[in-house]
Amino acid sequence: MDQIESILTPIFTTKSPVQLPETWREGLVKYIPWIMLILAPLSLLAIGLGGLSYALDLFSGHFLRSLGMIFSIVAMVVDLLAIKPLFDKSRKGWKLLLLGYVLTLISNILSFSFVGLVLGFLIGGFFLFQIKTYYK
Repeated sequence: MDQIESILTPIFTTKSPVQLPETWREGLVKYIPWIMLILAPLSLLAIGLGGLSYALDLFSGHFLRSLGMIFSIVAMVVDLLAIKPLFDKSRKGWKLLLLGYVLTLISNILSFSFVGLVLGFLIGGFFLFQIKTYYK
């Protein structure tokens, strides 16, 4: 994960043509754990409903899409584990978000969701690395 972090940090910070204003970064750091806490039940519901269709895909020969769903579930669990450390502004919380980010990207690849992959990489990576310095 450290190698991924070292590669992506300059892409989404110093080499990025756009930087978030300091107040926006502080707001994100303050409210991200609350947003994740509120959206977690919705994510569970979405994965639960989608899980049924992916289970059927497994039986119909779409193994990679089913594997992508498993990666999505693991990413969501990792994101849930990040909530407490994010409230504490702990580096561990940010690292867990990074892991969830990478797992979600892998899920998009396995599910052949290329639009999700590109948008997730660009938007998710931008916001994730813009707030990185707030977690010690």
